[in-house]
Amino acid sequence: MLAAGVSLAALAAPAIASAQSAPAPEAGETTRVDEVVVTGSRLQRSGLDAPTPTVGLSAEILEAKGITNIVDILNEMPQVATGLSNANTSFSFGNIGLNQINLRNLGVRRTLTLVNGRRRAGTPDDSNFLAFDLSNIPAALVQRVEVQTGGTSAVYGADAVAGVVNLILKDDFDGLEGHIQYGSDEGGDYDTLTYGLTTGVNYDRGNAVLHLSRTESGLLTRRDRNLGTRYAFVPNPANTGPDDGIPARIPMRDLRFAYFGLSAPTSYLPFGPGGTWTDVIFDSGLQTFRPLDAGPLGVLNGSYSQVEGGTQNADTLVAPLERTNIYTRADYQLTNNIKIFGEAMFADITAEDRIGAVFDSWSTFVSIDNPYMPTAVRDGLIAAGQTSMGYARQHDEFGMRGTDMNRKYYSIAAGLEGEFGNNWQWSAVYEYGESQTTNRNLNDRIDANWFEASDAIRDIGSGEIVCRSVEARARGCVPVNIFGSGTISAAAVDYISADHTSTTDTSQTLIQGLIAGDLFQLPAGAVKVSAGVEYRKDAIDFRPSYVWEHAQGFFASQFSPISESNEVREAFAEVLVPLIRDRPFIHSLEVEGAYRVSDYERAGNVESWKLAGSWAPIPDIRFRVTKATAVRAPSLGEMFNPGSRGAMGLSDPCDPNLLDSGTANRRANCLALGFDPVTWDPNTRRMTTLVFSTGNPNLGVEEADTLTVGAVVRPRFLPGFAFSADYYNIKLDGGISRIGAQQTLDNCVDLPTLSNQFCDMFTRRGDGNIQEVLDSYINVASFEVEGVDFEATYRTDIAELLGRNDDLGRISLQAVASYLKHNIYIDRDLATGAETAFDSAGESGNPELRALMNATYYRSNFSVNWSSRYVGETVTSNSVLNPAEDVGAYYNIPSVWYHDLSASVDLPGDVRVTAGIRNLFDEGPRDHPFTARGNQGMDDLIGRFYFLGAKWRFGGQ
Repeated sequence: MLAAGVSLAALAAPAIASAQSAPAPEAGETTRVDEVVVTGSRLQRSGLDAPTPTVGLSAEILEAKGITNIVDILNEMPQVATGLSNANTSFSFGNIGLNQINLRNLGVRRTLTLVNGRRRAGTPDDSNFLAFDLSNIPAALVQRVEVQTGGTSAVYGADAVAGVVNLILKDDFDGLEGHIQYGSDEGGDYDTLTYGLTTGVNYDRGNAVLHLSRTESGLLTRRDRNLGTRYAFVPNPANTGPDDGIPARIPMRDLRFAYFGLSAPTSYLPFGPGGTWTDVIFDSGLQTFRPLDAGPLGVLNGSYSQVEGGTQNADTLVAPLERTNIYTRADYQLTNNIKIFGEAMFADITAEDRIGAVFDSWSTFVSIDNPYMPTAVRDGLIAAGQTSMGYARQHDEFGMRGTDMNRKYYSIAAGLEGEFGNNWQWSAVYEYGESQTTNRNLNDRIDANWFEASDAIRDIGSGEIVCRSVEARARGCVPVNIFGSGTISAAAVDYISADHTSTTDTSQTLIQGLIAGDLFQLPAGAVKVSAGVEYRKDAIDFRPSYVWEHAQGFFASQFSPISESNEVREAFAEVLVPLIRDRPFIHSLEVEGAYRVSDYERAGNVESWKLAGSWAPIPDIRFRVTKATAVRAPSLGEMFNPGSRGAMGLSDPCDPNLLDSGTANRRANCLALGFDPVTWDPNTRRMTTLVFSTGNPNLGVEEADTLTVGAVVRPRFLPGFAFSADYYNIKLDGGISRIGAQQTLDNCVDLPTLSNQFCDMFTRRGDGNIQEVLDSYINVASFEVEGVDFEATYRTDIAELLGRNDDLGRISLQAVASYLKHNIYIDRDLATGAETAFDSAGESGNPELRALMNATYYRSNFSVNWSSRYVGETVTSNSVLNPAEDVGAYYNIPSVWYHDLSASVDLPGDVRVTAGIRNLFDEGPRDHPFTARGNQGMDDLIGRFYFLGAKWRFGGQ
């Protein structure tokens, strides 16, 4: 394949720039709009003339905003939905510190990330899905970031269903450049530090560059942002029933956890007045249980207390991260027409997560013959005819649970590129990348040892309290006392707790050959063509710890080893045909096509194609359209997820408190199942539920049809201005989906009939309580995403604009906005074929309107940047037929507008100093139960943040 390889010039490391916007000029440069090659195609043409829209952000914007992690700027773009980042991966145990992009809210796995136009090895998330971790690329090394959406699968292959994110790195560097930046939030709770060096040298026949950098960001806990308690919806005590005009739920602040986060046991026992059953907490001074002071409304939602209860104050909110990056590239001109190049990349990333200690939530029962049980408790249980008691308690004696993640990424590439003839270019490249993930779990609980230690008796011979099991005593079992706080001995903790480590190695081998050039000339211009072949092999080797493999840990989570690989061989081609040029009403008319055939080892042969065209009736305006099919083969993680069984806090949709929180079908279906709409008291209010998550090796491919139609306006009477508007529509069938255990439960009763596949994916016990939920990948979903993207840019010399001759500086303006009309998930019943659509456009995670704006003023050695992003108003749910009956006025979630401001000055000695403030007005998170914890990824948790940086350069041209 190397011998046959042929390509576009420098495709291994192209200087690809943004479509609607060229990089802003350096201070002192002449303002002009460059027309440069774009990401959405391997054919060379202007970004503004390309049929597929591409939005770009320059290195100047990254520097002005003080960005140290590329994902932070991408998550601000209107086309990007909530993916994975430092701000939303806590409590996931396997995703902490992972940074992956989600375009169009179609998921990380349908977004392809490229570096210099090439795929890179993926890093696994907690379900072993592989996607590129943007933490592997330091912000200081990035020249441009480009986002191209729709119609790219035929060009770049699978995973590009939603689009492509391409990071273009700096190259051809000469001299020595150092940089350092420190930032801190206003209260001093969170800070970041990044520093590094880039050095390069031009020699007679080439260039070599070396980059080294280090980034450190601090820890932010829930206590730091007063998010250790909950702001949540609870049942409205004033509600009298359906259709009464009174909301069924109301928001309530500062809620504590009645059965979570407390180091003293709580329970539901006959210790109320006159022996009535009530919510209780153990009082060490009284040595018995007393009623829990939950506030005037009692325990709310089966979980929350207004007065006495636990918090999550110490839990990680934003994970601390340390990152070391090394990048080097060199090229050498073998002949006038052939260049050899090599590239190596290394990243070492460490992130930490800390959450509350292991706990019990009615999963352990204490017998009345347990010698630790106080006499008053034993007597009260006996009086009520009970032989044991269940309880909830956070066992703080074990210390906080923790995850220490270390990810190492290696990549090497080597290739040849050259040209021949008048305008033909080619390249051939070999690349190997590997990601090594080490996941160390701290203060886990060996459940078998815990249950042995919890079952204590008094030894008749010695009179000592011992474990009941003789075999356990022989293994060193130490009994535990849960009655009180700090009552579990260190010896018992040593016997029960464990730290254990799991590792995952993934790799990608890529061999690619490309060729491109002008095939022949037509009266309207050259027919351009590019073609190529590619071979890829992805492999994964997952080695769970002994504790995980044998389901010995907390929740009995079980993971099996995986050692699998998948190969694909592809051939692809593009052609651009200029049909008419410089005729009346046809300044330019072009058509373009692309085709790719892929042979997957496990999914078979699949095809994708693209047809596109552009028509400019006059030079000032160009219309463009792209119609394409995209495919995505199932990933290794989706096919061979090892399966894990664990417990989750779920809600029974037939809970009387939730009957009006779904569709109109929910109440009737729950009645048909036999649940009383008033008295049903499900265990999900107090207990976690067993969930079995697994992969599916029999998955098929996803197929998507994409359409973009738009226009680009560049009026000659306003030089430097460009505006584009593009309609997009993506329809995906056969979507591989694991919809989640809670959605599985909800779908069962929210669909028109109980005869649906979701009701078959969980079981109930004889008493009606949920026993276990199956959460597996299936080709069941369809998605449709529809909307319009806008971009406007304007660059001009102010003096020229005002008709003056003096230097008044220059301005560069960019505004990007996106309107989301539909984001539809279509559930298809595999048995009946019936379809039910759920449109989430306008819900909290899918705002209908988002925007990003940048304005920069340059004069001599000084510049000022103002940046702003807007998130529009949303609602809690589109499925609720009568919002007034659900949450009333809180159905609407307010909009938010964030602003950043920075200034840069060039000092003598080639030194540039930049200072700025992010979130200038200290906005957010928005005041609503759905957004207060920043869980939608669009609300700032850091607050007002100050940064100061410097960059200096020595030598070079």
